[in-house]
Amino acid sequence: MKTLNQSKFLKTWHTILASILLLALMCATGCRSTGYKKSDLAAQSFQKAAMEVQAEAREVEVTLTALNDLVNKPEADLKPQFQRFETALKRLTESAEQTDRTRRRMEKKSAEYFAAWDREVAGINYGKVREQSEARKGEVTNRFHSVNTRYEEAQAVVWPLITYFNDIRTALSVDLTAAGLESVKDIVSNADQNARKVQTALGRLTDELTTSGTALSSTLPRDPSPPSQESESVRVRNSE
Repeated sequence: MKTLNQSKFLKTWHTILASILLLALMCATGCRSTGYKKSDLAAQSFQKAAMEVQAEAREVEVTLTALNDLVNKPEADLKPQFQRFETALKRLTESAEQTDRTRRRMEKKSAEYFAAWDREVAGINYGKVREQSEARKGEVTNRFHSVNTRYEEAQAVVWPLITYFNDIRTALSVDLTAAGLESVKDIVSNADQNARKVQTALGRLTDELTTSGTALSSTLPRDPSPPSQESESVRVRNSE
């Protein structure tokens, strides 16, 4: 005859066993789907990076516009224009720092995805399927390294431009006069040319990040719906 303590012990033990089995089932289910979840996280990091690089390019434009206005369209009181340039430069610097952090996060998420891919491929039984998956991983890995290299190269030209802007800011901060503006006109013209090249590089990087993020996502982009016959006929009538 079981004692009260024995009954309590058995009940507690059965509860523990049930919890362990449930946890094992949840883990197994999670392991089967972890690959595409890692892929989606990597895709999201690419998409976030694309938005931040695009924002960085806009900050370059804002800073350049503020500097050109100050030097080439000076107002009676130079201080407000100079302060606008300073504020724009500060925001550009913060944007570049954030973009650098996002690149490191993108690198981390991609590494986690590739590690998950390796683990899943190890469990594939048929050689042909495993070879095909490994070949695809090679393609995706090469794509990532190419985009990451472009990312590093783009950021490598952003920071010298920021340093150049900072040097101009420092020079003008102690010589905010008509003569001081005249003395940096050629320098500002050179900064303008460099900034345009940086914006071009950032634009290309944005496109590559967007494309790569879409390629890694488990959500496929939808093609735009074809125009209905009614809307097409309306368009034809309006053009007549």
